[in-house]
Amino acid sequence: MAENRTEIDETSGLRRQVASMVLTAIVICAVCLAALPGRADELFQLRPHTRVKVTVVEWVPSLGEYREWTPLNGEYTVAQSGSISIPLVGEIPAAGRTASALASEIAKELKRQTGLVTPPVTTVEVVRYPSLYVTGSVDRPGEFEYRPGLTVLQALAMAGGRARKSDPQGGYSELEQIRYVGEVGRIDLELQRLMARRARLKAELDEKPTIEFPAETGGTGLSVAAAQVLREEEVIFKARTEAFERQLESLDELSALFSKEIAVLDEKMVAQDRQVSIAEAELKDISKLVSSGTATRSRETGLERVVADLQSERLDLAIASMRAKQRLSETNRDALSLKGQRKTEISRDLQTTIAEIEELKLRRQINERLLQATGASIARRDARVAIEENPLRFTIIRGGENGDTFEASAGTMLEPGDVLEVRLDLTEAAGEAASAAAADISETMLSR
Repeated sequence: MAENRTEIDETSGLRRQVASMVLTAIVICAVCLAALPGRADELFQLRPHTRVKVTVVEWVPSLGEYREWTPLNGEYTVAQSGSISIPLVGEIPAAGRTASALASEIAKELKRQTGLVTPPVTTVEVVRYPSLYVTGSVDRPGEFEYRPGLTVLQALAMAGGRARKSDPQGGYSELEQIRYVGEVGRIDLELQRLMARRARLKAELDEKPTIEFPAETGGTGLSVAAAQVLREEEVIFKARTEAFERQLESLDELSALFSKEIAVLDEKMVAQDRQVSIAEAELKDISKLVSSGTATRSRETGLERVVADLQSERLDLAIASMRAKQRLSETNRDALSLKGQRKTEISRDLQTTIAEIEELKLRRQINERLLQATGASIARRDARVAIEENPLRFTIIRGGENGDTFEASAGTMLEPGDVLEVRLDLTEAAGEAASAAAADISETMLSR
């Protein structure tokens, strides 16, 4: 017994040690996670072109589970005006708020709109930050995805480092121009596709019989591709419209069937009422005869049973009519729900498409500027000094054309939407050239 107790004590002590080690490891992991720099994005204030994911769930006590609000859940892009548009909620200011603050505001507005006792559980997660743009003397200028904690040096590495020429004639810049031209063409084609989709969604939302495509969907130079895009959208429009109409027709036919059933049951109840009245009148006459001794009691009992059966059948018909009316009401509600769900889905797709169009237009402007900058560098390539030997200067443009412009170093932290301009620092080269010229002049004068 003593040995068994010793073994039990040793086992219990070992378990306590293991539990203590596990608890310590959990605490250390929690501290490490809290110290990660990625958690700093929780303080990020939303701004235009930020893409967020909104999730709304509601606790249903009767079912003991959470139910997702599927029509509202999805990804949204903060518009240039600084707001996002959510079905049922409408426009909500998002710029300048953190993700958690925006989630609280959405939950509060949903509670007000729906009349819930408690607001639904709402979360907002930043899916994509506004892009970062790098231009100037870099190997691959363009648009890059931002991530929290990005520095100027890291952005320079993403752009391929300082610019390099593949040959003394500057052929690499010409290749850059070709790449930018191709990127602009690809963006134009994507813009035409999104504009055609926007026109199709608007036609579906307004319940129009045909799509009214805007003039810009048939741009020059892309007529064949644009025509193919328009045909595809027309096919999608026709298929979706016909499917929706078939669903509505099916519900209308079911509603008409229930209406006819109710009418037939009403007629049968009228006829049943007449039979009940006749049977009751006959029973009344028989009862008088039974009282006078002319008719037997059994005949009166039989008529009472007939009257009871007729009244029971009358109640069955009334119940059947009520059930048919209930099914008719449910069918009408299904039709209204189908129309509302379709409009919600179309509105959400339209909002996403408009946000993508705005983002593509911004990317096109940036690529056009980069194309112009590359062309200007080619025109001045004979006058440039060798770019491999000179240091770089960094300038950050923050807040758009009317924002702040300031010098930066390699370790400066960048923010979403920044434009990083990389230029050669030619002051040292100019100083060396001046010193060399002064030395040449001195030697010439001494030789004289």
